[in-house]
Amino acid sequence: MKPFLFTAFLTFTCCSLPSRPPPLVTSLRFTPSAFDPFKRNVELRYSIDREAVVSAYVIKKDSAGHRLVVKTLFEYAEITEGSHAHAWLGGNDAGFFVPTGVYYGVIQTSDDLYETSVEIYHD
Repeated sequence: MKPFLFTAFLTFTCCSLPSRPPPLVTSLRFTPSAFDPFKRNVELRYSIDREAVVSAYVIKKDSAGHRLVVKTLFEYAEITEGSHAHAWLGGNDAGFFVPTGVYYGVIQTSDDLYETSVEIYHD
């Protein structure tokens, strides 16, 4: 019996990988990037490319990197296209000023999370 020789020819077609849609939230930042809440407030600013249901939080990350909500700015709001700003007075949901450290502003949409940082200090 003769050995059977099988030769396969594979054809690869070049194609592009699926692209991720452009981000819904852009220009996310705190202004100013560091502040003393006993002297001034800070604003969480961002632009949104189309109307969406959005939630905004201020969080702190623990040593393991887990996100802990410090302040809920708003939840499930219908936000229109354009630029927006929301003030944060430097307090938590219980109404007390938070200690010094780095905090994060998080914008949550149905598709993604966007975050930026701010540093709190006390003179």
